[in-house]
Amino acid sequence: MTGDGGEAVVRRYFDAMHGHDWTAVRGCLSDDFSRVGPYPEHVFEDPDGYVAFLAALLPGLRGHSVDVTRVTCAGPVVHVEATERVELEGVPRTVRIAAAFDLAGDGRIRHVEVFVRRPVAP
Repeated sequence: MTGDGGEAVVRRYFDAMHGHDWTAVRGCLSDDFSRVGPYPEHVFEDPDGYVAFLAALLPGLRGHSVDVTRVTCAGPVVHVEATERVELEGVPRTVRIAAAFDLAGDGRIRHVEVFVRRPVAP
């Protein structure tokens, strides 16, 4: 899948995470899904394990949001720039991230690589 279809699946993925709709998140991921970065403990080779990680983590985060600020499609690769916010120890934190999403032939996300771009002052 390319073009608008690739952007659509990536936006569904972020919307489903924001809405804590774990079934919808899993529906965006191919069966051979993998994820890398930005930290060593954020490496996953199993889509179900990754969804379980999100389901355990995200509902407990205070003030968590991800704002997708730019999406660029290049064939089966979708590049995303985003701003992630979360409250840690009572202090709002913001980080800019970039991610590359490789799409499978069926249009679902096969691989995600996430990079922290730069910290932003609260």
